[in-house]
Amino acid sequence: MRKLAITAVILLTAANLNAQGNQHETSRPIFFAAPVIETVWYGRKPPSIGFVFALGSEDKVSIGLKGIYAIPLAEEDFTTIEITLFFRVYLSEAASGLFAQLTYGVAVFSGESAVSLPAEGGAISIGITAGLRFPLGSRFFIEPYIRGGYPYYGGIGLSTGIRF
Repeated sequence: MRKLAITAVILLTAANLNAQGNQHETSRPIFFAAPVIETVWYGRKPPSIGFVFALGSEDKVSIGLKGIYAIPLAEEDFTTIEITLFFRVYLSEAASGLFAQLTYGVAVFSGESAVSLPAEGGAISIGITAGLRFPLGSRFFIEPYIRGGYPYYGGIGLSTGIRF
C-alpha cells in the first residue's frame, strides 16, 4: 500500500510539472534580448569588431533598440558607438525565419584619427538589415545577418538571444 501511495504521488507530481511546463512553453513571449558580435566596415581601413545589445518586441512586426560599441582593428582608426531604433518585419508567419529590418539612429566617433565631413564626430546612422532567425526551442534563438547603410559600408553579425 505504501509503494502504491508513493507511486501515485510521484505520478501526480510529474503530471502537474508537465502541465506547468507545457503552459509555460505555450505562453507567448512579448520581447527579446540579444547580445551580438559583429564585424562592421566604417571606412576603407580594416573592419571594426562590434559588441552589440538588442532589445525588441516579439511580434511578426517588431520594434526595438540596438546599441553597438565598435572597436577598430587598426590603431589609427576610430572607435564608434551607434545607438539605433529598429523596425523589423518577419517574412514568415511567426517571429522567426527570414526578416528585413530598417534602422535609424546616431553614430558617435572618437579616436586619434580625424573624422571627415559630414560626420565631424557624429553622424546619423541609417541602414537596412537582412537576417534569418533560427529558433532553439521555445525561448532561445540564433540570428546571422548582414547589413548596409550609412555611416558604415556594411556589417556581418551573429546574434544569440532569449525570448521573454
